[in-house]
Amino acid sequence: MKIFKRMLLINWHYINKQIIDFEKINFLTGKNGSGKSTILDAMQLLILGDTKGTFFNKAANDKTDRTLEGYLKGEIGDDGDIGYKYIRNDRFSSYIVCEFYDRVTRKSFSLGVVFDVYKDSDIEHHFFSFNDKIPEEEFIGENQVPFSYRDLKSFFARKYGNKNFEFYSSNKQYQDSLRGKLGGLNQKFFNLFKKAVTFTPINDIEKFIVEYVCDVKNKIDITSMQEKIYNFIIEVI
Repeated sequence: MKIFKRMLLINWHYINKQIIDFEKINFLTGKNGSGKSTILDAMQLLILGDTKGTFFNKAANDKTDRTLEGYLKGEIGDDGDIGYKYIRNDRFSSYIVCEFYDRVTRKSFSLGVVFDVYKDSDIEHHFFSFNDKIPEEEFIGENQVPFSYRDLKSFFARKYGNKNFEFYSSNKQYQDSLRGKLGGLNQKFFNLFKKAVTFTPINDIEKFIVEYVCDVKNKIDITSMQEKIYNFIIEVI
């Protein structure tokens, strides 16, 4: 079993640098605008290996205008004249890193993505993984500036000696590696994950099972399942 332990966010929306610890069961609570979707969207981006951002804020609102640029630069609103205002306008780097613990091997590993954002709003990203906990340095250099992609490669080479870490040449390559590291997950995992985060009602159980859970050749009989759910509701009431 792989256990999600911690997440590191650097220069993500209003967050400059934050480590978030997780337990087996976690609750995100807070008023509107308190940052729940900010955390969930960072988690989704890394777990899905998707930088398009079409899923941003879906947990709160199906109609959203949140963008990757807005999250990275820290969008603080539209000034009504020249466009959006941001917290970060110069060149900078951002990180999303999740740390996991493998209960079988009793070892930790981490998955991450580094973004290099330039003054002209060009954005470069690189997904990576390494067989260790989030390092004590937390990807911050001696000058208190987050590592760029080039700095990160040098840091890993010094720390791990060109072993135990990997950068991925494409989102697809990262997604394939992620499925393996998390226990050989089926390709349908990505659609199921997005479905779970949006909290949208499941009206057709048969279609949900076929499309999101498993491959089924024969017709699914959900009568027994419906009866058990009904009986459970009656007992609770």
